[in-house]
Amino acid sequence: MLRRLLKRMAEMCDEAYFVVRSSVVLTAVLLSCCLLIMLAAGRLSTDTYKLYRLAEEMFRIPQAVLFVAAIGSVILEEHITKDS
Repeated sequence: MLRRLLKRMAEMCDEAYFVVRSSVVLTAVLLSCCLLIMLAAGRLSTDTYKLYRLAEEMFRIPQAVLFVAAIGSVILEEHITKDS
């Protein structure tokens, strides 16, 4: 299944592939920053509460980013291949 997905991604137009690749990179960066914030914050206390809330939001955002990128890449792919 993964090979089929990678093969399909290789056949995408350049613009749609850029959207997917950029969203995956952004997701990796956000999740890495979330992990670093959690490690740097230490134990949950009143002093570190805002850092934990920031890390929680950075953990939730990638889901939306990937969802919007998937829809956007499909729309781009359909629009560009329709014109060709």
